[in-house]
Amino acid sequence: MVGLIHKILFNMLESTAEPEVALEIRRRAEVPADKDFHINEVYDDEEWRRLFAATIDVLNITQEQAEEVYAEHFIKDGQQRWPVWFTMAKTAREFLTRQPKIHNGFATSQQDPVLRSAIDDKFHVEERDHELVVHYQSPNKLCGLYKSLAKEVLNLYQEDAQVDEACCMKQGAPECEIHVRWS
Repeated sequence: MVGLIHKILFNMLESTAEPEVALEIRRRAEVPADKDFHINEVYDDEEWRRLFAATIDVLNITQEQAEEVYAEHFIKDGQQRWPVWFTMAKTAREFLTRQPKIHNGFATSQQDPVLRSAIDDKFHVEERDHELVVHYQSPNKLCGLYKSLAKEVLNLYQEDAQVDEACCMKQGAPECEIHVRWS
């Protein structure tokens, strides 16, 4: 998991909660209070899962609520950090089609082929006439977060599309298959 994900989580907590909330999340997740996450470094997936689970517990929200709030902050952060990504795409479809390439671009900073592969191999997009099919496979099982992010991108571009999951790793499938369908 690239550190950008962690960084946005803590930025989200700083903007929505008291400082002791982030400290309690770190404590429960067994992550040192002074550990800094760098956006271009790869961190242990298990550590991320502990942080996300602790966030849900401490904030007393559902996983779906956490994914939705996180997605909002992720899009806002992305617009500020990399505005060109959003202006390059004229539609949500263009952005969502390009998004795996952006994601996998983080892998290029990794010298270790195993770490690079851990980023590169998580998902790809299949383009069809009126839909995108996202094939997602990760031990983090963040398909809900991807669906929330896709909905935020659709809102940003003021487009209407249906986001559904045909199969999911959480139910034993080998991958998650997410469909984004425009009418």
